[in-house]
Amino acid sequence: MERFSPSPTPSPFAVTLKVFLLTFAFASAYLTYSTFYTKDPLTERLFKLGYPTEGYIIENGTIKFANGIVVKIQGTYIESYKITAEDALKLANQYLADYNSKLREYDYELIVDEKTLREEEKDGTLYWVFDMKLKKGHSSWYVGSIWIDRKTGLVAVKGILG
Repeated sequence: MERFSPSPTPSPFAVTLKVFLLTFAFASAYLTYSTFYTKDPLTERLFKLGYPTEGYIIENGTIKFANGIVVKIQGTYIESYKITAEDALKLANQYLADYNSKLREYDYELIVDEKTLREEEKDGTLYWVFDMKLKKGHSSWYVGSIWIDRKTGLVAVKGILG
């Protein structure tokens, strides 16, 4: 009968190398996932609203671009809505900046919930619409909506501020 001897103890260098390689593999996997597989909330909302992820699409006389620009063609008449979803978010945040500077002393903040982006048409005008929330710590409450004219960039608030 043959006897087996126990395997030799690994060297400290080999253990350190294995720990380093394992840590490197996990870090690489995390960075790859966070860089390539997480999407911007505005991009996701635009896709759900029927916009392409890149380039443009044409449907029923309307050209929709990936960034949210819309061009409507009716015969020889062309109407362009140049305010992108990202522009609308910036305009909304700029509009709320003055209110937020006053609310900060009470630890409150008005935030634009970009995950709620939607399109609305009222009286023949197209708008980007976001829900607006009042935030304190980890809690937030719906307080209205913020409307951005897609042609002019004018901002209107419906709810607690207007």
